[in-house]
Amino acid sequence: MDSSKPVLIAYDGSEGSKAAIDAAGRLFPDRRAIVVSVWHSAGAAAPASLIAIPAAVASRAYEELDSESERQAAARVAEGVAAAEAAGLEASGEAVLCAGKVWATIVNAADEADAQAIVVGSRGLSAVKSALVGSVANGVLHHSTRPVVVAPTAG
Repeated sequence: MDSSKPVLIAYDGSEGSKAAIDAAGRLFPDRRAIVVSVWHSAGAAAPASLIAIPAAVASRAYEELDSESERQAAARVAEGVAAAEAAGLEASGEAVLCAGKVWATIVNAADEADAQAIVVGSRGLSAVKSALVGSVANGVLHHSTRPVVVAPTAG
């Protein structure tokens, strides 16, 4: 593996993403890592809600919701970066806006960073959602052209 390239770690604050950081620290010691937390825009639901409320009110509400979502993602990134540094990685982070599927956003972020590998947890925050719409780890694993490490959650 090319040690000059970073490892991308998907982090959502779940036990699975914490396991991903631990695995990255063990498998890629002293490597550069990019911790990515994906967030969603409330604006994607805008057309449906515009029927019930004035556009200006909806627009302001979406801006506030998006700002809060991005702030929460930035806080998760800071938490993930601190954990990655504690695991022995040289870490930086980024909150990434999701324009579609979370797994696709992670794969695209890895492509943009020219990451050597992607590290994800086996389970995210929503087991029910994962069962209904498909696992983020599964999507990354099947659609990435880069090596993918899926870290199991302890317990």
